[in-house]
Amino acid sequence: MSVNGQNDNWIDDVLSETSHVETPRPWIWWSLVAAISAGAGGNYHVRSLKGLLTYVSNIYVILLGESGLGKAFGINLSKLLVQHANTTRVIAGRSSIQAIVTELSKQKTRPDGLPPIADSRGFIINGELSSAIIADVDALSILTDLYDGKVNEEWVNSLKLTGKETLKNPYITALFGTAPAGFYDSIPQANIEGGYIGRNLIIYEEKRHQDLDLFGDEIEEEIDKLRDVIVPAYSKHLAELNTKKGRLILHPLAKELYNIWRRQWRMNQQPDKIGFINRVPDHVIKVAMCLCLSRYINAGVINEQDIQLAIDKVTGLIYSNKMQVEGRGLDPAAGQTKFVLNILLRAEGNEISRKKMLNQGHGNFDSFTLDKIVESLMELGWIERNIDLKGSATDWIYSLKGEPLINYQKWRASQKGKK
Repeated sequence: MSVNGQNDNWIDDVLSETSHVETPRPWIWWSLVAAISAGAGGNYHVRSLKGLLTYVSNIYVILLGESGLGKAFGINLSKLLVQHANTTRVIAGRSSIQAIVTELSKQKTRPDGLPPIADSRGFIINGELSSAIIADVDALSILTDLYDGKVNEEWVNSLKLTGKETLKNPYITALFGTAPAGFYDSIPQANIEGGYIGRNLIIYEEKRHQDLDLFGDEIEEEIDKLRDVIVPAYSKHLAELNTKKGRLILHPLAKELYNIWRRQWRMNQQPDKIGFINRVPDHVIKVAMCLCLSRYINAGVINEQDIQLAIDKVTGLIYSNKMQVEGRGLDPAAGQTKFVLNILLRAEGNEISRKKMLNQGHGNFDSFTLDKIVESLMELGWIERNIDLKGSATDWIYSLKGEPLINYQKWRASQKGKK
């Protein structure tokens, strides 16, 4: 049963406990799903295709948005919950990918009489993607490989200096935060089209959930509610998950819902150069597994509601994923073009004067580059340019249109009414 008796699942209970923060609710929700994923520690699986395909519940999550919107709260909450549950290795802060592999290859002892962690499970978590893994050309390729590592019983890393390191049943969950600029700096083009981004659930937010008075009704005693109350109470569910293992099965109604949806999805899906669209059905199963495990009473059965919520949540991330990789390519101005589009997306009414565009883009592009970018976007039908004669000096007004505006409007509509 729930800790406070309000809900039948752990995620909703923790959301209720943390309702008085300004952090966008989707960031907290996905941070908690990542905590469930990490807490499960590879103990659960789903079989499909008559036993030929196995799913486990590990996920990679990136919280994306401008600095100062509160990414750190959800990430810290997730880290503290998993650390307190002590069900997996928690790898936080700056690390090299080689150091991470080394740590995953070693048995981890645990206090309080708990058996050691003998397999290669781990939760890689950091509030800033660009500082999570010290620059290494192989880092994201290794994370890509480890995402599917549980499929193989052993993953071997052989280097001249460290020798042969073997990971046993690797099960990696990752949770990172980043601003758009950090995203571009951290993800090379080869990893965007090479599968790393397709394996990530990118949660993009533009605004705080709410604006509150920072100081209001204060509690009388000196207490850190997050560390002293919420984490000890709710980490118990994660610890309980780790005491069990086995197969999760889909309820017949869940099977029917998923199969019908997946067939329609495959029939209507759009071309996808980064792999996310192709992986949406797999992401849905993984998230549905986490939702099942978040329910206090689940009997190892993924129900229809788990599948439907997973479908809604994962398909709602298509815009987040697509908008961050559009404009990435071999063209040297690709990043600058994306910067211009982002300014227009944030501008009131999705239009802005040339002068304001140059001011906001100072240090990223000059007037010559901007004019070249605008001409290119006009040919694509993504920008409309009109002359402004109202002010003391004439100026151009740029208005967003076409596919970027349509996709953005769809995404904004999908956000309305969400927690």
